[in-house]
Amino acid sequence: RNFKIKFFPNRLEAINAFNIKTIDGLGGLDYGDLKNIGINHEVLNIDRPRYYAIFFNQGVSPVLKEKDVRLALATAVDKQKIISSALNDSALIAAGPIPSTVAGHDAGVYANEAFSLEKAAEILEKAGWKIGEDGTRTKTVGKSKLKLEFDVIVPEAKFLIDSINLIWEDWQKIGVRLNPVVLRLSDVINNAIKPRNYQMLVFGNTLNNNPDVFSFWHSSQRFDPGLNLALFSDKTADSLLESLRQNLDENSRMQDLSKLQKIINDAKPAIFLFSPKYIYVTSKNLGGFSAQSIAFPANRFEKANEWYLKTARVFK
Repeated sequence: RNFKIKFFPNRLEAINAFNIKTIDGLGGLDYGDLKNIGINHEVLNIDRPRYYAIFFNQGVSPVLKEKDVRLALATAVDKQKIISSALNDSALIAAGPIPSTVAGHDAGVYANEAFSLEKAAEILEKAGWKIGEDGTRTKTVGKSKLKLEFDVIVPEAKFLIDSINLIWEDWQKIGVRLNPVVLRLSDVINNAIKPRNYQMLVFGNTLNNNPDVFSFWHSSQRFDPGLNLALFSDKTADSLLESLRQNLDENSRMQDLSKLQKIINDAKPAIFLFSPKYIYVTSKNLGGFSAQSIAFPANRFEKANEWYLKTARVFK
């Protein structure tokens, strides 16, 4: 069998190569790219241990230090609508720092989580946030008049922009104004993530098919080059994250992972959105592809020796 891997500068060139049959498959597509496929093909939706979330920077935005505000904002996000509308159902709901496809995810921690604009508005009302003449909620704290208005950094990707637009619509209904700031990925990394210069940030984390989330949630990783984008800091969570890297007892690990998820869920340092599927497009006659879940895109080639394009009758 002969297999060659080709790299393209952008998805459009890769799609064009597929359409003229220069290549037999391509991956890493957004569902919106599928409309540009002009030949018979098969779409494979593969699970990946990753999630996208809206990370809060409470140090930059004093309003976000209020847990009631963070809780209300999370309650006012309709994840299923986002997945259906912005990702064409090619994603799973993300509830916390460990995706549902990774061992250690505890669905019970999130059993009471539910989208409700009415409940979100009620939380804000009880916390003293009143809707002003412009439709945005405000509250006076000391001598300062605070406003529920936030800038959110969004990487330049259609499914992320579409997702934020849906959230913008719902948050507007509860008196929260959201201002999306769309940037190229390089600008997001250099101008927002590295200096931690954002109120809110939409970004993704990818795990290596195991529940080690130390890099994303330990307090030592709050600043560049760390990956703790919510600048989350909790002593008990730190201890659990450290222990999980050394603990080899499976039952004990599962208990610690459940505790960790509960701590992060209670604190609401981020709004977990979705875990997108990895979209891989192949020619109709590709056989032998069996990957159901991959950690990284290159993993799809691990059993390439079992792939085939042609079949023939064999007389025994």
